[in-house]
Amino acid sequence: MKDEFFENPDAGKKQPTKPINPMAKAAERCRQLLTETQVSAGGLGSILSDLQTLIEFIGTRAITTGSNRGNLPTAVLPELNALLSQPIQLELKRPLLKDYPNIAGLYVLLRVMDLVRANEKRVWINDEALARWVRLHPIEQYFTLLEAWLVDADEEVLGGERRRGFEQFSSNLRFLADTLSTRWKTFNDGIHTCGFLGGVTALNAQLQIRFGLIEVQPLALAQRRSSTRGWIMGKARRTPWGEAVAWAILELLCLDEDFCSYYYQLPEDADFGVLQPAFQPYFPEWQKVWAEPEVAARPGVYVFNASLDPRRRRGEAWHRLAVPHDASLDELAMAILAAFKFTDTDHLYEFRYRDQLGKSRTYNHPYCDDGPYGHEIGVGETALPEKGTMKFLFDFGDRWDFILRLDRIDPPIRRMNRIQLIDSGGQSPEQYPESNEP
Repeated sequence: MKDEFFENPDAGKKQPTKPINPMAKAAERCRQLLTETQVSAGGLGSILSDLQTLIEFIGTRAITTGSNRGNLPTAVLPELNALLSQPIQLELKRPLLKDYPNIAGLYVLLRVMDLVRANEKRVWINDEALARWVRLHPIEQYFTLLEAWLVDADEEVLGGERRRGFEQFSSNLRFLADTLSTRWKTFNDGIHTCGFLGGVTALNAQLQIRFGLIEVQPLALAQRRSSTRGWIMGKARRTPWGEAVAWAILELLCLDEDFCSYYYQLPEDADFGVLQPAFQPYFPEWQKVWAEPEVAARPGVYVFNASLDPRRRRGEAWHRLAVPHDASLDELAMAILAAFKFTDTDHLYEFRYRDQLGKSRTYNHPYCDDGPYGHEIGVGETALPEKGTMKFLFDFGDRWDFILRLDRIDPPIRRMNRIQLIDSGGQSPEQYPESNEP
């Protein structure tokens, strides 16, 4: 007699197969290489030594910058390029940081790990973070940098195009695992402009070189089809170490995810230590996981200047708001709309900004499908630097684009418990202008 309580309702049905690591054929070879490899103080590739060069370069100089992104100034780039293990040659008269992808990649890693801090005036070493960094074993340093590259090292830190985290991770890993092999592959000068379609940015290619994951021959100027004069990868191949790293990461994803083929995706809450299960069995020295310090709410009165994005050409009105540090972004949204005399507030919104690490942060209307949400965070918890800007998009249909500039943070005012409008200028546009047509 069948026991209906334990009968398998899916009996007889074809069961889905567990996804297979596309590099499974190389499994034994990769396991052996991981077992035999030792990460010395010099690191695999040159990532640790080059990063140390950049840290010392910044730490021993008073570097000033006029970049509103806090980027390294043009004047120091040629000297720094010459100090790195693999300097590059450029045919540009006045190259910027983004034109030196070998420097830019290292600098982004330092920024997202809070080892370097920057504002529109200067660049400096965060001594507290550096003290934690030097206490790590070289193996811990190497894999911490590898995670920072795969998860957080977005070019938006330098002012580049914004990409979602899963796009960056998927693109970088797919290039290493799928696009390349241990044989040389030739590329044209479009390789760095189609990252999500199988290419890789110049910054990420340079980082992969320094991690020892790939070998590259640059594309000569005479071989280019366009007028691009920066560094371009001409040929590349995956190193044995790069193959082993890709295999270990894919093995982890295939065990933990429902798929493992064209899309390579980490959990949404991925943070430092996410790759530790893949590599610690081969490198037991990886004990400490890098952790970003929690940003405590900075008390005070946040003085914002709110205006409409001039690129939208909807008027020159501006309003200055004094905001208590514990006011939520949702409350700030309503205060902005009230200042501009918008009466219909029943639309979705989005706040977007870069924090003190240069990382992109987005907070949405409570009714949006995806969080985090504006009512969940206070203004003082945003880690928005002084003089930093926050973009506020209201009404995804009509798209009202506001720019909020944090002019200053004043000392707290006792019993100030709501947002105050303290100054205004210009004429606010009508939210729904009447048509002049008859």
